[in-house]
Amino acid sequence: GGSDVTVNTLVSDLGVTVTAGGLTVTAGNFEVVAGRTYLKGADGIVRYQGAPTALADSTATVTAAMIKTGICTLTPGAARSKPTDTGPDLCTGLGLGADGDSFDFSIINASATGGRNITLTDAASGVTEIIGNPIVAARDDTDDAISVGVGRFRVRRTGAGVVVIYRIG
Repeated sequence: GGSDVTVNTLVSDLGVTVTAGGLTVTAGNFEVVAGRTYLKGADGIVRYQGAPTALADSTATVTAAMIKTGICTLTPGAARSKPTDTGPDLCTGLGLGADGDSFDFSIINASATGGRNITLTDAASGVTEIIGNPIVAARDDTDDAISVGVGRFRVRRTGAGVVVIYRIG
């Protein structure tokens, strides 16, 4: 097993490295390599972004593993309702260990045909509601310079195995 370590001295610009734990702090930066969390320098926050998830062009569930990539894309052939994973699976899969913990993700609708909307639904147990517009609209023209439809969502734990999903953008 491991043990906790408490550092009671000032760590100056020499930095701190914890190899086994995956933590590196150097000259004011914060980086958790194993968890891919980066806070670097005065120029802003640098985040890791793996490959987005391509959602199935169907009514298949949007799982915690898909959401965890941060970006889900779909070019629907028709309007699609996409149910969420269950509250317990979202809590476990997204690491929402305490009430108030949250995880943000985006759904991108890449359809160039109007009416081919993606609707996120809360049909799964433990997802009490989706607050805000759950519809990610398709763009209604074929000009590739025009942005695709994007919905930004936040999954927030409100109890053990229970979440609320908010449309935040």
